[in-house]
Amino acid sequence: MPTKPEIVLHAGARRTLPELVKQHPVVVLTYHHAPDSLVEELRSLLGSNLLEVIRCPDGLPTIALADTLRDRFWGIHTQRDLPIIVAIGGGSTLDLAKSLRLNLPARTSITLALDRKIEMDEFESCSVILMPTTAGTGSEVSPTATIWDIENKTKHSLFGPAIVADWAVIDPELALTSPWIVTRDSGIDALSHALETIWNRNRVPKAFAYAMSAAQQIVKVLPQIKDSPEDVTLRTEMANAALWAGQAMALTETALVHALSYDDTTGLGLSHGQACGRWLPKVYQLASQSSEEMEIFLRAAMQPIISDEHELAAWLNNLGCVTVALDDHSVETERRIACALHTKRGRNFIELSPQHELQKV
Repeated sequence: MPTKPEIVLHAGARRTLPELVKQHPVVVLTYHHAPDSLVEELRSLLGSNLLEVIRCPDGLPTIALADTLRDRFWGIHTQRDLPIIVAIGGGSTLDLAKSLRLNLPARTSITLALDRKIEMDEFESCSVILMPTTAGTGSEVSPTATIWDIENKTKHSLFGPAIVADWAVIDPELALTSPWIVTRDSGIDALSHALETIWNRNRVPKAFAYAMSAAQQIVKVLPQIKDSPEDVTLRTEMANAALWAGQAMALTETALVHALSYDDTTGLGLSHGQACGRWLPKVYQLASQSSEEMEIFLRAAMQPIISDEHELAAWLNNLGCVTVALDDHSVETERRIACALHTKRGRNFIELSPQHELQKV
């Protein structure tokens, strides 16, 4: 039996949908601003199999939105003829699709399933095909979805074997209309996944190999896409790099950068990619100081373009992503890092020496 998700990656991959869904009914979940031409193409590809197209509202995937969509979906469809969900969009849309697939008990919130491992067959569920329109979040191959509680400004995880998509259909052509800022922030998110794998306590050889390949390709290709956004070859290279980073992240989970990013997403209103990029050089600096071996790994990860935290900061700043200053040792910055190290994601970060100043904060 193949390991989920089955991956299809090539330009025009969206046109494989008919052979994947066969005769099953389909519900399409797409991002709010999906062009009408894309929706019409999906209608043509899926024909009478397509039951409806649901456009997701803009913004983060919230508990309230996940509950609304799931109540609507499961109020209509039954096990007798359960449709396949095809989700097309960025990480927010794909994460909503992962929550939508679970048939929880009637009038039950998604909070029932958050922040604990969801095993296969714990809940009735339907098949899911995830089609990213950005190269970066890794949601299409990860066993995790992020769901936000906006009222309390908290981030929650829906995770486990039951959350993994059945197919990841990665079509670089879908990213051609992605605005530069979205492309940039998605790419920075992918780079964060790669580096977070390298400085991760849970690192394994397979994840390390994915991460090194991803980091080297991202730092080379992302600036080129800024100058040539309609180059399908560059978009394909970026899609491959984001896939490798996503597969690496799925094996290790994220670490300190992501732990630090969540407050900046809710408090400063930054996109997830910007919030991660803001902390990347600072955490790179911290990781490289943890051991000589880690310094060597990181120096090799993005060669020949980037070889230290200063060059990483310059690369990010040149793309328009403002970073925390490397010489910022203020009480507030040190406090935030120290607190983040004790969170679930922060505890995945490489071990610091007992003498390190942050251990005393």
